[in-house]
Amino acid sequence: MMPFPRMRLSHLVAAFVLPAALAGCADQPQPTRFAPLSYDYLGQIHLNVATLDVVDNSVANPEPGDIGYKSPSPPDHTLRQMAADRLIATGNAAAASTAHFVIDRAFILHQPGGTLDGQMDIHLDILNPEGRRVATASAQATQTLHPDPSQDVESPANLYEITKDMMQTINVEFEYQIRHSLNKWLVDAGGTPMNNAIQTQPLTGAPDATAPVPSAAAASTPATDTMSDTKRLTELPSAGTTPANVSVDSASTDTASSAAQSSTPAQAQAQAQAAPQESEPSAIFPAGTDDTPAPAKTLSPKAGFLTLPANKKTR
Repeated sequence: MMPFPRMRLSHLVAAFVLPAALAGCADQPQPTRFAPLSYDYLGQIHLNVATLDVVDNSVANPEPGDIGYKSPSPPDHTLRQMAADRLIATGNAAAASTAHFVIDRAFILHQPGGTLDGQMDIHLDILNPEGRRVATASAQATQTLHPDPSQDVESPANLYEITKDMMQTINVEFEYQIRHSLNKWLVDAGGTPMNNAIQTQPLTGAPDATAPVPSAAAASTPATDTMSDTKRLTELPSAGTTPANVSVDSASTDTASSAAQSSTPAQAQAQAQAAPQESEPSAIFPAGTDDTPAPAKTLSPKAGFLTLPANKKTR
């Protein structure tokens, strides 16, 4: 009978202690000190522009019911801090363009039912020296927070949390849109264009289109330089000089040169035309003339030399 009272006692203790513990967790105070939101750790984005301006249209056109100003880091101030930390004008002396970072909307609304809705809309414009927009990139972030209805919905902790979540989204989306839409205006810290920093090489093995084209003399193959003896000698000038771009055999050149020096131009040309004909192999006797002795000729006997045998009659 003793175990039952002990079990009842333990149940009673749990029934009183557990709600008290839960109430203690619910009554835990929210933080009152918040770290400033900065984004220089994400890396800077260098733009090939002369100046960078920040325009906050959310101040000129506020959203009705906006409570973002109550946040320890108001959305519009946080967006300005992001632009200061990440966007850098790194234009060279010839760059005359201007970049405009525009905050279109940045607000937090307390919706019926205790819900917090936040939104941020921004865009970055590149303006030419005449003030005309030549490129743009935009990004948007929305966030919804459902705080504990038993607490203060518009508490600094809740407003700080929803602002921080929106900024995480806007940083990722904004950088992606810049690198996608403003690639031509991206430079490194030294002002070198990012899109020309890496040179590609085709993997097909095709020659580079910028390679110099060889000259006709350098590009000639041995097959085109090695002509027949007849063509080489007929192209030799009558004065006995050999063109530099014509390749001839040393023996043929020496023969033609000596013949041209010792005879008239007409005789040299005639000898040059006759010489290769003797040096060309014969289609019938490739090795030269046929030295095989001719076989002895057998002549038929003269008419009347042969007689037919006499016919013999048998009895």
